[in-house]
Amino acid sequence: MKSKEQIRLIVGLIILAGIFFVFFGGETAENSGGGVVTVSRGDLPITLTERGTLTTRNATRIRSEVRGRRRIEWMVDEGSQVKEGDLIVELEKTEVQKRIDQLENELIAEETSLFSARNDRKIQEDRNKTNLEKAQLGLEVAQVELEKLRQGDIPRRERELSLAIERAQSELDRSEGLWKDMPTMLDKGFVTSDQFEQERIKLKERREALVTANQNKNLYDSYEKPLSVKQKDSSVSQAARALEMETRAAEKSLANIDLKVSQYERRVGETQEELDREKDNLSKMSVYSTASGIVFYGNPDRPWDRDEVRVGGDTYFNHVLLTIPDPSEMAVLIKIHEADIDKVKVGMAAEIRSDVNKTRIYNGEVTKIDSVANAGDRRWGDRVRRFSVEIQLRGSDLSLKPGTSAEVVINTGNLENVLHVPIQAVYAESGSFHCYVMTTGKPEKRSVQVGRSNESYLEITEGLSEGEKVLLYKPDQAESSTEEKPAVGTTAAILPGSNP
Repeated sequence: MKSKEQIRLIVGLIILAGIFFVFFGGETAENSGGGVVTVSRGDLPITLTERGTLTTRNATRIRSEVRGRRRIEWMVDEGSQVKEGDLIVELEKTEVQKRIDQLENELIAEETSLFSARNDRKIQEDRNKTNLEKAQLGLEVAQVELEKLRQGDIPRRERELSLAIERAQSELDRSEGLWKDMPTMLDKGFVTSDQFEQERIKLKERREALVTANQNKNLYDSYEKPLSVKQKDSSVSQAARALEMETRAAEKSLANIDLKVSQYERRVGETQEELDREKDNLSKMSVYSTASGIVFYGNPDRPWDRDEVRVGGDTYFNHVLLTIPDPSEMAVLIKIHEADIDKVKVGMAAEIRSDVNKTRIYNGEVTKIDSVANAGDRRWGDRVRRFSVEIQLRGSDLSLKPGTSAEVVINTGNLENVLHVPIQAVYAESGSFHCYVMTTGKPEKRSVQVGRSNESYLEITEGLSEGEKVLLYKPDQAESSTEEKPAVGTTAAILPGSNP
């Protein structure tokens, strides 16, 4: 018992064969005696026909290598024969050239600014060196003066003050010794009154000198010496701070200039990088062929965007502009219904007829069958699953255009020594198949079992014998011309998708 799917498939073939017979089968009917054929035994080739798209298995795709969107200014004519190295595409260069000129001017200005900033840095380095040396010298001088004060000036001054005290004390002692004898000498007349008075005043002065010398020593020890030390210490501290400030100022000034230098270096680098990129873009706007062969516009795998590839159209980075197929590596991609996929095997022979040149038949073979089916488009109610199959064409001069449609006939097998009749002689009715057999001058309806088929003939496994005559039409259709009847070969046919 055949499955419903097989029945529907066979019925579909019967319907197509019936339509074919109505429009193209007149000669067959006449040669078989007015719509009667003889059941024959012999070999029956089994084929499967599908439509697909021509592609190339080894094509050179010429892509745009220019960044951004660019307008196509010129292209070689489609179908032209080109050689490797030939100019095939020109992109519009005006805007890129303007940008290159602008970037070159900007680069000159930025390099000049960078050169000036580097000179400023050199000048600032020399200025900082001078200021730091001056500040360092000031610190060293202040330190030396402090050391000189502590090791020289203070001890010397202390000795001077001590010596002054000793001298004043000595002179006072001498004056006091003389003064003791002065009254006796005045009474005896050895000195005059003036001399006596002078000696008294001198004694008083010597006493005052000793007091002054002691006061000077006390003032120096209490005030002058610590003040001098403090002043020199302060000078050292100020000089150290001045040196530190000069150091920080030097670092800050160099940091500011280094920042400018870094900014100019970055701008020069960025401008140079953009300039190199635009020059690279400019060099790639003249596109040369990397292979020899016939040129086709666009990408055969994306036929929907082929119209964008034209003079005046826009292109973008990595966009396929042209395809140069390898004529020895052409193939057809077809999709086969899940009910038929088990019939197809890798290595099966096939015949291909291109829609562009229908008069020529190309030979090929099945080279690839996908292991996973593609689901139908559910948006349009198509739930049938199909498998992608690749048919490679044989030959080295195929002269075919990728992306065009083609019809593929796959030879899925050959039934040897089987009974067979034309498909239009078999009718489906209520889930079973029938033929009208001529017996004793009139047709007899007979149930038959069917096997495999091709586009024209159907294998009969039970119900008929070799040499019997069967009708290519239903008798009731010939007997009645007033009633509306289905076309020959389709009476009571079960349409694909309906229940038997």
